Amino acid sequence: MKRRIRLSLQRLIGNLFDGIFASSMNALHGMELDELRQYQPGDDIRAVDWKTTIKTGKLHVRMKLVDKRLTVLFLIDRSRSGKFGTFQKTKEDVQADILSVLVHAASETGNEIGFVTFTDKVENYIKPKSGEKEALKNLRNILLEKTSGTDTDLNVAFRLINEKFFSPALVFVISDFLAPCNYEQSLKTLSSVHEVIPVIISDRTETYLPAGRGLVAVQDIETGQVQLLDISHALHESLPCLALLKKLAIDHLALTTEQDEEIWIKNISEFFDRRIRRRGRRR
Repeated sequence: MKRRIRLSLQRLIGNLFDGIFASSMNALHGMELDELRQYQPGDDIRAVDWKTTIKTGKLHVRMKLVDKRLTVLFLIDRSRSGKFGTFQKTKEDVQADILSVLVHAASETGNEIGFVTFTDKVENYIKPKSGEKEALKNLRNILLEKTSGTDTDLNVAFRLINEKFFSPALVFVISDFLAPCNYEQSLKTLSSVHEVIPVIISDRTETYLPAGRGLVAVQDIETGQVQLLDISHALHESLPCLALLKKLAIDHLALTTEQDEEIWIKNISEFFDRRIRRRGRRR
């Protein structure tokens, strides 16, 4: 399944800024086998797969994934709300697992990988560099670093990227998005230049509680403030950010703390596949 994420992400990277979807997915020359297809006039005879040709009686060529490289940026929310979780893992645990897979998949083909960690301010910025070992080392250091901020401000991270990067990049925003919606303009600017993929990690109890009787004291994990919550009616709310993402036509990937690794790996792969197909239809 992790190999599927790697291939899906490489296809997405190869498809980002190219022309027609069908031709940008693969080519006769590349880094890794993608598929076999029947020979077409003009194909390089050196790409013929003789084993398949003999078996089928028809000339086939080997199509490979195109070697496409670009800048991939990971914007990582390191605020205190990531430490919340009512299932086996916290949001911070899920974030670390996802980052490990995505960074590995994005870096192994030579893409330049950069990182921004943020809370209510930018905590750390690591300039994009190529090299799988370098990317994974930077990721390990980032996940271990202590932060000085506590709250979440997505706007500061978006503004930083808008100020530093003018060439198209693939930008992953990994956060629970429990933050003030003060970032509409900066996100709009970001998505007009870059391919933005918000990865929203949530815990079900943040937006849903069954109906009960009485009041429950709840504490904001970021600010420490305590307030009483009336549970006489069921709580079933959507994250405020979803309306904004819909308004800006930005697709997002939603993952939860209750999902196991197999489920979220499947969800990520299917998300990439859908995104590639939609890009192809728009061309």
